[in-house]
Amino acid sequence: MSIEITEKSVIFKRFLAVAYGLSEAEIEAFLKIMESKEGKNVDTISSELGISKSRASLILKKLSDAGLIEKEKSGNNKGGRPKFMYYVNKDEIRTKLEKKANELCDQLKQLISSLG
Repeated sequence: MSIEITEKSVIFKRFLAVAYGLSEAEIEAFLKIMESKEGKNVDTISSELGISKSRASLILKKLSDAGLIEKEKSGNNKGGRPKFMYYVNKDEIRTKLEKKANELCDQLKQLISSLG
């Protein structure tokens, strides 16, 4: 059973890399946010991935720009720059990922049929 989960995990990570041009760190950040019930902030992602806060910010911006995660202002700001929580809307992301997978499959089918 765990082999099947591992294979699915590898396939899903490859899909994210191909479909969205994500690096391994970007994929790991996305998966950590997706698994979280309350979302994650820059500090948490930085700590969990063992990367700098500036690198974590760049990753979160890329994921947000790609439409994979959403952000909202955190309620516990004490002046200074606003802090954000990043989260995944699971219903929306499922639909978005299915659509992207179908588009990629259609492109691949066209490519294969043109080889003859």
